[in-house]
Amino acid sequence: MTVVDHYQHEHVADVAPARHRRPIRRTGDLVTGFGPSIAGANVIMQLAHPKVGHGVVESRVDSGSAVKHPIKRSRTTGTFLAVALFGTDEDKKFVHDELQRIHALVYSTEQSPVRYSGNDSRLQLWVAVCLTKYFIDQYELLYGPLSPAEKERVVADSRWLGTTLNVTADQWPASYAALQTYWDDQIHDMSIDPPVRELLQQLSDLSFLEQRMGAAGALVHRYLGRQTKYLIKAGLPPEFRDMMHWKWSARDDRRLDRALNLARTLDPATGRLMRAIMSVYILDLRLRRRLGVKVF
Repeated sequence: MTVVDHYQHEHVADVAPARHRRPIRRTGDLVTGFGPSIAGANVIMQLAHPKVGHGVVESRVDSGSAVKHPIKRSRTTGTFLAVALFGTDEDKKFVHDELQRIHALVYSTEQSPVRYSGNDSRLQLWVAVCLTKYFIDQYELLYGPLSPAEKERVVADSRWLGTTLNVTADQWPASYAALQTYWDDQIHDMSIDPPVRELLQQLSDLSFLEQRMGAAGALVHRYLGRQTKYLIKAGLPPEFRDMMHWKWSARDDRRLDRALNLARTLDPATGRLMRAIMSVYILDLRLRRRLGVKVF
């Protein structure tokens, strides 16, 4: 199921102003200003796959750590998404090759509780499908369900989220129904072990910033951490909230209704801003390549 399917407040999306509903021809059309608020929820969904979760926790590639280098990680993640959604074939090939090089350094050891490889296309398929679900879910929370035809177009276009990683074209679901079947088959094997949950808690409430920024990070955690964690929790289907040991109440539901109403009002402006930022990420990548500056 999608996040919208799970929520008790799904009626909220049904009253979204029709004038704000734009036609969806590709995945990039789903980008909203609200999406970044719940992006951390998708990270949790990705890391709920035990092999992905332990791969991130145990990764020896410090340069890509969200805890140690949060600004760089935000930029490189944004670059990947921008290229996968809006980049040229040349952009996609460059990012694919760079990520393949980096992920080759991520692999399990004898001490790892599960066996994994950063370039395992099966794990990257899970990540890419999570991202596809994220783009659909965050849009539907604001504007209601996509039409069947729109879902088919999005799933077809979202293959780039996989193939820009290490997923082959024939691995990608051929339809929305196939994607949903894959999701339903995989969800039963998801779990979040304590070390992975601890990392995700730190990322969700921003407490990891204390390690990186000291007193300034502690202030950010204190004043913004609770709200950030709430929005991430709001973006999670119930089974993932259970894995994080988080509760969801009727009060939380009403609070999210208010947040969605505000986000819906602001999205004509904030959505355009987010799509513009995606364009900047692509320009940044091309400039870095031209100047010989490291991208990832």
